[in-house]
Amino acid sequence: MTKLSKILNIVLYLILAITMVFAGMFFFGGEVEGATYHTPLYTGSFLNWGILLVFITGGLTLLAEIFNLILHPKNAVRTFISIGLLLIVTLISYALADTTPLNLVGYQGPDNVPSMLALAGTFLYGMYILFGVAIIAIVYAELSRLFK
Repeated sequence: MTKLSKILNIVLYLILAITMVFAGMFFFGGEVEGATYHTPLYTGSFLNWGILLVFITGGLTLLAEIFNLILHPKNAVRTFISIGLLLIVTLISYALADTTPLNLVGYQGPDNVPSMLALAGTFLYGMYILFGVAIIAIVYAELSRLFK
């Protein structure tokens, strides 16, 4: 085990411990008084922690890809093809997203607007498409291994 992998293991366990603390606060921290529905008290903190983890992961992924491009410039074509495919999936997802405001009884919040609905629909359809591609890739890999 190298020094880097030891440090990464420590960071992994630290992030897991912090996530468990936030999850415990979310599930056992009480409820908002006077709320119409069951609303945990620390919902915002839990969501903010998740958003922070997503941004850190995205940033580290971009940095790793930039370093990979600098170290191995011959592989740049594959990287740009991958980025192009992700852009195509995003555009298809955006085209499939519905922007019709929802009829939500009792909801008076600011998020039932076409721009937010398009964003949410784009994320959902994008995940559906990528999940389908992953399943097809797994099935193809297993079936191709059987016939070799």
